[in-house]
Amino acid sequence: MKKYFLNLILLLSLVHCTDKPQQNKAPYNLVEQGDNTPFNYDNLSPDIIEYGAGTLAGFKYKFPDYTLFSKRISEVYQVNIDEYINSIIALRMSDFPEIAIKKKSYVLIQDSDTEAKYAISPDILYHYNQYIFYKDHTALKILKMRDPYLVKDLVLYYGYNEDKDLVDFALKGFDFSNATSFHELIFGRRNKDQQFILRKGIINDIEQIIYKGKTKELLSEVKEGNGYDSLGEILNMMYKNPLDYAECEKNIAFLLEKSLNVGDIGDVQSFINKNKSFINKLEHNNFYDNERLKAFCENLEIFNGPSEDKTINDPDGYTNLRKDKNTSSEVLQKVKSGESVKVLDQNGDWWLVETKDGQQGYIHKSRIQ
Repeated sequence: MKKYFLNLILLLSLVHCTDKPQQNKAPYNLVEQGDNTPFNYDNLSPDIIEYGAGTLAGFKYKFPDYTLFSKRISEVYQVNIDEYINSIIALRMSDFPEIAIKKKSYVLIQDSDTEAKYAISPDILYHYNQYIFYKDHTALKILKMRDPYLVKDLVLYYGYNEDKDLVDFALKGFDFSNATSFHELIFGRRNKDQQFILRKGIINDIEQIIYKGKTKELLSEVKEGNGYDSLGEILNMMYKNPLDYAECEKNIAFLLEKSLNVGDIGDVQSFINKNKSFINKLEHNNFYDNERLKAFCENLEIFNGPSEDKTINDPDGYTNLRKDKNTSSEVLQKVKSGESVKVLDQNGDWWLVETKDGQQGYIHKSRIQ
């Protein structure tokens, strides 16, 4: 009987444990410092934490209750701190990351450029927390002047776009032609399945802020703006690596629609002409309710116009038909000088062509006569 009760107690304890939400270790707490020595933010000095809290108290800062603290961390940084057992959580991989201090309900930020104690600038720390947890726009104005990159990262790195004034500030001067930076802006970090999730809100902001909204008609004049300068590279990257992206085909369709919204059909035309089989997938899914993309694909021959035959002219006697628009891309075929090719798209320095064998690829325009 005694053994029976012991087993029953053990069983009940196991059931109780499985009822608790599973908690993990914070993913960015363990880092390598400049001298390659490991550092764990779980071991952050209590003196630093107390100094930061004391600094805020000196400004008569009202520390949020835990519910508000957790809610705003999730909204701003896209991190659910309740998933982690750690009481100190580095919010990204960085030399000086933003750090959520659970027990004190504030975000610690340090600055390597300041000579202040513990690398903490008291007024920056105060205004930062005042903005994060209470959306204080006076605090934001001060931060824009004092440490613009700190607040821009809320948009550019974390994808926070609730405050359109901040989004407008962050996007001004952004290098949209840099595909790496643009990719980080619209996708950010990978999820638990190691897939990139498209930040559709940021894309919508680019349309509204950079392009001042979409065009009225599909064939309207291209709107002024540079927000999609590297979109073609991103589309090709997604199409080649579909498993790296959540809802890859649906999001490609969404991005194609956005390009059409601002009247820039070049990247759409190039992508569709190169991957015509993709149209079948779009048709099967009713173009994911993207009306302009549907109209474009259904009238592709009209947009392409009559195909034009050109002749290859290369002093080497042949030129390379490449998979992508660069000299390091895979060579699909060697095309002899004097042979005719059908030009499908003349967008940029690399033209999309089709050889007499039906092979599609890119040839530099200098080799086409």
